[in-house]
Amino acid sequence: MHRSDLTGELKHDHRAIQTVFDRIDCAAEADRERLVCHAAAEFERHAVAERRFLLPVVRCEVRGGDVLAGRVEDEYAEVMRTLYPAVSASVRDAGFDERVQALASAFKRHVWYCESWLFPEVCRVCSAAELARLGEDFRRHAHRHQADIA
Repeated sequence: MHRSDLTGELKHDHRAIQTVFDRIDCAAEADRERLVCHAAAEFERHAVAERRFLLPVVRCEVRGGDVLAGRVEDEYAEVMRTLYPAVSASVRDAGFDERVQALASAFKRHVWYCESWLFPEVCRVCSAAELARLGEDFRRHAHRHQADIA
């Protein structure tokens, strides 16, 4: 079984969601809507898990953590603003590709912010043991709440 600390688990999650977005680009028309719904469900699960396991650490342990956590919440809101129009669209609708691209771009910004700014701060202030424990908690949560594979 894969074992990693919290930031490693979150990065792994980011890559798995990005893979779904990559599949959308080259999928047959009949599969694209289903894959968009799958990416959306996985992001929603991911956001819940980050809020549960990452953001409390950020708020309590990282200097300026309330500001950093607020920025992550802003990133979630941006993804959600693009998520619902993409999920509700039909592949035959004008603008479907643009809606999906907006969602993918918002997700990439979230990943960039977390991996470039937030995760290094968390690694700086948390012990390896604490990050490992949080990673295990995250894995259990992700396993219980994983979206059906599309």
